[in-house]
Amino acid sequence: MDLTLDPSAPTRQQNEGLTIPSVRDQMFWKCSRETRVRVLTLRGYMVATLAVIVFAAATAWTFGRAHAEETTMRHAAGTFEVQLIPTEEGDTASGLGLGRYTLSKTFSGGMIGEGSGQMLSGGNEATSMGVYVALERFVGQIDGHDGALLFAHRGVMDPSGQSLSIGIVPGSGTGGLAGIAGEFALRVEGGVHHYDLSYSLPE
Repeated sequence: MDLTLDPSAPTRQQNEGLTIPSVRDQMFWKCSRETRVRVLTLRGYMVATLAVIVFAAATAWTFGRAHAEETTMRHAAGTFEVQLIPTEEGDTASGLGLGRYTLSKTFSGGMIGEGSGQMLSGGNEATSMGVYVALERFVGQIDGHDGALLFAHRGVMDPSGQSLSIGIVPGSGTGGLAGIAGEFALRVEGGVHHYDLSYSLPE
């Protein structure tokens, strides 16, 4: 069966005196309509996506603001003793030093317990630059809450100054310290290491 349309062939509508578009016009109208539908669909999708992004951002901002207002930061302060023990001979190839150490700490004050970890260090003696990163596990109690957590360290020093960041690794708290978050600040005065842990803990 041949289904090819013949534009010259008469149709029932033509025989009844009605004018219908040619096959070419019908195909053009159909393609134009599909194109318009696709354009409208794409525009609708973009508008919907933008609305979702704006809504999500507004929701996140509102939740974050409310959470920040509800969160009460606590402080645990005291002193600690620390020992650093090289685990291998330092490497100074190409004028840049690399070192690996184990660290152990004993805390007293708001934090009572032991800290242990691994530290990597590097530096350039010619430019007085030094850097270290470390992971430390604390086991003990903080303001009477028993448990354990991980600290992540990063310190950089150069002639222009120094920066130090020690923070509780999110999700690392166990036992009575589950859900803990915060930052660990320290200072050294007269050879004594002082700390101030600013933290939040779910009720």
